[in-house]
This record gives sequence, structure tokens and C-alpha cells, in this order.
Amino acid sequence: MDVNAIVYTSATGFTRRYAQLLAQTTGLPAYAQADPAGPPTGTKVLYLGWLRAGAVRGLKGARGRWTPAAVCAVGMAPPEGVDAEGLARRNGLEGAPLFYLRGGYAPERVKGLSRAMMAVMTRSVRRSAAKGDPQAEAMLPVLLHGADWVDRENLRPVLDWLGTE
Repeated sequence: MDVNAIVYTSATGFTRRYAQLLAQTTGLPAYAQADPAGPPTGTKVLYLGWLRAGAVRGLKGARGRWTPAAVCAVGMAPPEGVDAEGLARRNGLEGAPLFYLRGGYAPERVKGLSRAMMAVMTRSVRRSAAKGDPQAEAMLPVLLHGADWVDRENLRPVLDWLGTE
């Protein structure tokens, strides 16, 4: 695929790590979306953004500056539980490939609105876990202590699409 750069936005570092792994593997330069030295306007990029409430953060701004040829959405859910087609539709990606990457969660690094949203989620999951919900029981330690699922192997479909594997 003809992509000239990687652009990402990351709140807690997991998306940045995926962008760095992609840059190391492909030789493409990786830029934080806020980096003024990023690629020129109109450049065809691979865009990586973290998920909050089903929205790929920063995607709208990236579209205004570059041409995202594909998008990687980084979230907490196991890949088998993600409706990638629905996620692509909600983010207006019918024409560009969407790849889901499981990133991680670092509660100590979450700020602002995301922190408030996660506090509500944690209380809800704690109540469900106390009632014996197995999914909630599995999720509670992640919400309380964090987790890291970033792995180069998760990038295989992206690398295949880029033609580098």
C-alpha cells in the first residue's frame, strides 16, 4: 500500500507504542498528531487512534489534514468481542480499512473526561462482579490495576495490508 507516514494520537501510551513498532518494522516515519513537524497536508497516512465510547480519537482532525488510507483503532476489548464493521461504520470508514488493536489500560495515566467515564465503568463492573458475572470478574482486575496487551504479533494484519510481512 502506498502510505508515506504513520500518524497517531495516544492518551496513555499504548497507541504510541503500536505506532513505534510499525515505524520500526516498516521504516515509515511516525508522528504524533499534534507534532507540528508532521507530514505535509494531504499526505497519505496510516492513522492510529485510541477508542473512547466507540469513537477513534483524533480521526476527524486527521482527516482534515491528511488522507488516512487505513485506520488502526486501539482499545481494551479482546479482538473477538469487537464489531469491526460497526466500528468502521460509526467512524465513517466504509472506504478505508479499519484494524482493531488491543492496547491496554493504565488507570494512573487516564485524565479528564476519560477518567470520569472509567470511574463510572469501574463501579458498574465492581457491582456486576459482586453478583458473580464472569465477564465482570475478569475485567475488574484490569480496571483496578491496568493491563498491557501491546504485541508486535497483533500488527500482522496491518503489516500484511502494508505489504511488509
